[in-house]
Amino acid sequence: MINSENLKQGAKNILVNCANLSNNESLLIISEDPVLGWYKKDITEALSKEANDMGVKTTVLEVDGPQNDSKNKLTQVIEDFDCTVFFARIGDQDRFDTKTFKTKRVMSYARSAENLSSVFGCINYQALVDIKKAINKIFSNGGFVEITCPLGTKVFGRLEQSIIDDSSDVGVLRFPMLVPTPVKARNFSGKVALSKYLTPTGSKVYEPASLFLEDQIYTIIENGKIIDFEGDENIIIKVKNHYKHIAEIFNIDKNHVDSWHAGIHPGTSYNHPIEDDPDRWSNTMFGSPKYLHFHTCGNYAPGEICWMIENHNIKVDGKPLWDKGRLMVNNFNETRICLDKWNDLIELYENQ
Repeated sequence: MINSENLKQGAKNILVNCANLSNNESLLIISEDPVLGWYKKDITEALSKEANDMGVKTTVLEVDGPQNDSKNKLTQVIEDFDCTVFFARIGDQDRFDTKTFKTKRVMSYARSAENLSSVFGCINYQALVDIKKAINKIFSNGGFVEITCPLGTKVFGRLEQSIIDDSSDVGVLRFPMLVPTPVKARNFSGKVALSKYLTPTGSKVYEPASLFLEDQIYTIIENGKIIDFEGDENIIIKVKNHYKHIAEIFNIDKNHVDSWHAGIHPGTSYNHPIEDDPDRWSNTMFGSPKYLHFHTCGNYAPGEICWMIENHNIKVDGKPLWDKGRLMVNNFNETRICLDKWNDLIELYENQ
């Protein structure tokens, strides 16, 4: 049973804490056909009701699944509203486009009323924004970063001191906030264990969307470039063909590893068998601290092929920031400050 008060709280979290909407503004909700299995109609209904109760003039537009020209068809209608909330994958396709759209956009990874009313949707949006900024600050301080995982991943690189612009990594507000700004991979080398599936990044549409790996293999990277693979030759051939196929479709650099980041929201969950829809699994679980993912195939974020690394460790100058898929918020001053400011975060991270 969905708690109505929690559902109201989750809806306000999108409308007020994230989108900063007020009465007399206009809202377009783009709702993906629920038959496709990604979004339920009840989340559109819940947000529409709360928005109308607030005095926000609300319109709902139902759409099909994403295509590679989705943006072109919607640009004009989106500009007619103060804000657009996407309960649809097309909102994710152009998340790194900061110029095309002039009005506010919110891409929602909450996909049902149950999802929105859970801790996933109810933790104050701004609290997770503060965690994102804290992690960005840790990485912007520079230092030696080491990524490992139980399957044998070992990647390392040195970050220069830099200023990470929290406002410019994407051109759309993401709800909830699930990841920090991607770390560029150009200074990283080593080997990455690939297992389960290679999946899309949500950027472009292609077939087959995912590639099943019968056994784990390793990809060797050097300064952000794929230079070799290790493991079962038959699987490696499949992987190489997959990369070649996608690179040729979009005329992109198949060997480029653009960037990586790990999830920050322990309330992220997935309750279906992965094999039912590996794309949906990857597109959901990337926000969990249990996963780090690399953006590959294409010299731009987010690239086209995602590597999902489970139960990873990330050390910054030898100090764990993620440990076995847990975000170690007490290990760094920058993240501890967020716990002092937001009481909800203490329980969230204690229950990872």
